[in-house]
Amino acid sequence: MRHFISYIKYCFTSGHQHGFGIHSPYLFHLVTRIIEEDLPYYKYSLIEKVRKLMSQVDERIGVFNDDGTKRLRKIKSVVGDYAISPKYGQLLFRLVNYYKPSVILEYGTTCGISTMYMAAPNSKTSVYSLSKQPELADLSQSMCERIAMHNIKRSKATDLMAEAQRLVQEMPGDDFLYINSATPAEVSTLVNLRMARNGKRFFIVVPNPYTTDEMWNVWQALKADERVKLSINIFNLGILIANENLQKEDFILRF
Repeated sequence: MRHFISYIKYCFTSGHQHGFGIHSPYLFHLVTRIIEEDLPYYKYSLIEKVRKLMSQVDERIGVFNDDGTKRLRKIKSVVGDYAISPKYGQLLFRLVNYYKPSVILEYGTTCGISTMYMAAPNSKTSVYSLSKQPELADLSQSMCERIAMHNIKRSKATDLMAEAQRLVQEMPGDDFLYINSATPAEVSTLVNLRMARNGKRFFIVVPNPYTTDEMWNVWQALKADERVKLSINIFNLGILIANENLQKEDFILRF
C-alpha cells in the first residue's frame, strides 16, 4: 500500500518528460539523450537471457532477511523479488556509458543483474560488487563468468560497510557509486563519505527515495547538501551529481 501511495504522489509531482521545462543544456541532454534513450544495445538482450535463465531455476539458496535470519528460497522467486527491472537496469547501463567512470562501486548487490548492466558498457572498467547475500553473490558471479564479464570484482569482506568505506577512499575521482540495497543510515554514510572525498565531482545513484519515511528524510538531506548540484528523483532511483559548471537544481522526473 505504501508503494502504491508513494507512486501516486510521484506521478502528481513529476514532470519534465522529453526535456519540457528544463533550461540547463547539461540536464536537457542528460534527460533526452541518456535517461530517455531507447536504442536497443545488443548487450541488453544478453543480460536479459541471464535473467530468464535464473528465473527458471527451482533450486533453493539461502537468503538473509533484514533481521539477520536466513531462509531457503527458490532462485526464481528471489530473482523476481530482488532483481532490478529491465527498464532501470538499462538506465544504469546508459548512465555508466555516458559518465564513463574508470571504477564502479555497487553496494548491496542482490542478484547481480544490475552489476552486469553496469559492467557491460566497458570491459576495462573495474566494477566492485559488495553483497550482503553470499549465496546470491556466488550465483551471480557464475552467471557473469558465463557471459564473459570478467571486470566484476567481488569482495568477501565480513564487514561490508568497512570494505565499502575503504574502497570509496581509494577510488579515483571519476568513479560511479551505485547503492543498490541498503538501510537509510548506510545510504547517508556512503554518500557523505564519497562527497567528503571529492565534493566537486561525483555521480551517485541511491535507492528509491520513497521506500520509508527515514529514506525520504535521507534523500531530502542529501539533495539539500550544497555539494550536490543536480538531484533527480525518478521514483525507483535517485541521482546525485556534482559538476563545477552546474547551478543547484532539483527535479522530479517522470520516467
